[in-house]
Amino acid sequence: MALEHLIFPSGPLGTNSALIWCDRTHEGILVDPGGEPEEILDLALERGVCIRNILLTHAHPDNLAALPQVREETASGVSLHRDDLPLWEAMSELCGELGMLVPELPEVDEYLFEGHLVAFGKEKVEILHLPGHSPGHCGILVTSAGFCMVGDACFSSSTGRTDLWGGDSAAQEATLDRLERLDPHLLLIGGHGPSFPVRDVSRARRMKSTNI
Repeated sequence: MALEHLIFPSGPLGTNSALIWCDRTHEGILVDPGGEPEEILDLALERGVCIRNILLTHAHPDNLAALPQVREETASGVSLHRDDLPLWEAMSELCGELGMLVPELPEVDEYLFEGHLVAFGKEKVEILHLPGHSPGHCGILVTSAGFCMVGDACFSSSTGRTDLWGGDSAAQEATLDRLERLDPHLLLIGGHGPSFPVRDVSRARRMKSTNI
């Protein structure tokens, strides 16, 4: 018996979402519900997972479009790094700039921070603060399963944008340095696209994403 997980694309931009749960208690967390809430709820139901918390790597609309409905139907908490609150509170303006629908966001229930251990059932994940793409951008480290969700900090062949509201190129470079120092056996899961090993970060940082 151990931690179980399912990584799947959701929403119009194919955001990598994750359902992570304790197979002993069937309590779990949902990371970055990018869209298609009914499909996400069906996945949880099929696996008997009770979603206790929704974790956001950052407050961009393609990472949270399904959040309002999933939260309402599961009574789960919502967790975000405090430094991304300005984006959260200005979601209508941000969605307007990106040409996306504006979700009706609830209050944030818990603020994530560096080293924070988020528990569910008898399992836990660790929060890494990885600013640059946004001020409060976070990674979700799942050591027992050998992977880390790094959001839009880095993808398999490029790195995330820093020209959006709150982006910081210097902070992004420091974050990429940190990713390169992670356990080389970890698999990294970016906010979009295929997963990749830690060694690919150095190659990916030669190219900046222009759309996400």
